[in-house]
Amino acid sequence: MKLLGRYNNFPVNIQGVARFVYPSSTQKLQEAIIQAFHALNNQTLDMKTITKASPTNCCLNLEFGVANADTFNFLDREELKKLENALKQQAFSILDFFLAARYHVTEPAGKRRSLKFDYHMLRMLFYEKNLELLVYHERGTQRIQLEDLVLFLKNQIDKQLSEKLQKPLILKRVIKSQSELSLQQANNKL
Repeated sequence: MKLLGRYNNFPVNIQGVARFVYPSSTQKLQEAIIQAFHALNNQTLDMKTITKASPTNCCLNLEFGVANADTFNFLDREELKKLENALKQQAFSILDFFLAARYHVTEPAGKRRSLKFDYHMLRMLFYEKNLELLVYHERGTQRIQLEDLVLFLKNQIDKQLSEKLQKPLILKRVIKSQSELSLQQANNKL
């Protein structure tokens, strides 16, 4: 159970970092995150709800998996319960997720045509009322820009926090270029 939520082989070369501050307890925030991601699984969403740069009639389905050592398990009801039970004991310092974004367009005749997928890995680091979200785009067309993905996930988590009468996440910064990340890491070491 110790490796639940953590992926041993998380990539080093990430494409982006988002930094948040949160006023709620870490356990409440993590509960909201896993419930938001579970709720998004298998929903069909209009791409325009996530990004303005969307083809006409484009929809997507998101599938989240939660890390468990060397693999990711689909965030179904059973995995949700495992995470919720673990959270009752203590908060995670790291939560890793796999995100598959599956796109499709509906043609005028009503026929659904699949498009290429995007695969992301997300790492959430929790420390002193701060959340750092690391985003690694593993492969795909990257139809959703980093900033749009971060804002969409934040809004979904905020909805769950609101239902629990908790305050929303406060987005401090999104860094997306590798050179900016390297510079930021160098500054942090000073």
